[in-house]
This record gives sequence, structure tokens and C-alpha cells, in this order.
Amino acid sequence: MKNKIALIGQLILGLAGTLCFVVVGIMYTKLSFIDTPYLFGGVFLWSIAVFWRVKRRA
Repeated sequence: MKNKIALIGQLILGLAGTLCFVVVGIMYTKLSFIDTPYLFGGVFLWSIAVFWRVKRRA
């Protein structure tokens, strides 16, 4: 049960990070600037998801 909850949390963080990167891409292609809060949010969420995954395997 604990592993399923951890996997769901990792997926949610990964999807939220991906969504942030999609918003950054849309802003850059349409408006020629990068929306930095979304960029930082995407990097933060992805790094937590990856760190959580690596820590769980160790």
C-alpha cells in the first residue's frame, strides 16, 4: 500500500512538472518570453519526483 501511494505521488509530481513545462513552452512560442514561476515550479516538481524515486530505490 505504501508503495502504491509513493508511486501515485511521484506520478502527480511528474505530471504537474510536465504541465509547468508545457505552459513555459506555450508562453515562449506565442509571446517570446519564458514565464519564470512556471519554469522554477517545473524544475522544483521534477526534482522532487526524481529525488523521491532515487531515494525509494536506495
